[in-house]
Amino acid sequence: MLGLNYHHASDREADHAQSECLKRGAKQVFLIKGDVTKEVDAVVGRFAKLADGIDVVVNNAGVFPKRASLHDLTIKQFRQTLDLNLLASFEISKAASEFMKHGGVVVNLASLGGLQIWKERIDYNVSKSALITLTKALARELAPQKITVNAIAPGAIQVDNETSERMGIAEEKIPLGHYGSPEDIVRAVLYFAYDAPYVTGQCLAVDGGRTVSS
Repeated sequence: MLGLNYHHASDREADHAQSECLKRGAKQVFLIKGDVTKEVDAVVGRFAKLADGIDVVVNNAGVFPKRASLHDLTIKQFRQTLDLNLLASFEISKAASEFMKHGGVVVNLASLGGLQIWKERIDYNVSKSALITLTKALARELAPQKITVNAIAPGAIQVDNETSERMGIAEEKIPLGHYGSPEDIVRAVLYFAYDAPYVTGQCLAVDGGRTVSS
């Protein structure tokens, strides 16, 4: 049983995601509408009730805010970035762990922006690096409950209408010579969810070698 949380303004995208999951073999896919910066308990509680518990949580909600220099970056934008990129994952993980009675898995979607410092991305860099640290802290805290917590740091992933400028690197500068795909991230999530019971507190960069290039 799969539950997909989505924001109130994303009904069409949620329906499409549900259809794609069913086409790819999911037997039951529930759509759960809710703002994860404000309605965490309702979102998590509803799915736990539908599924009679929770086994795996993938914290994928996030924002890639507009570029801003130090003097142009407002406190409002900084707080909004932290709310969605960091605090929502903390609250969802905390709430979901209450329903993981026989162990479980939490996977946080971080970013290379949590491992590197990018120009005019102060709020994004801080939010994602803090998410990686949160992953490690939760891994230690939840280990006695047999809950593993890991993070994935995607590199330049090619999605619809994405530009090389927005991704921050030309394709030929990536050591493997090409952008990644959403399927590359899915494989990493599935690894942590089903094939890594003795791995916790780790951050896996899925980046085509970008972090080891000069």
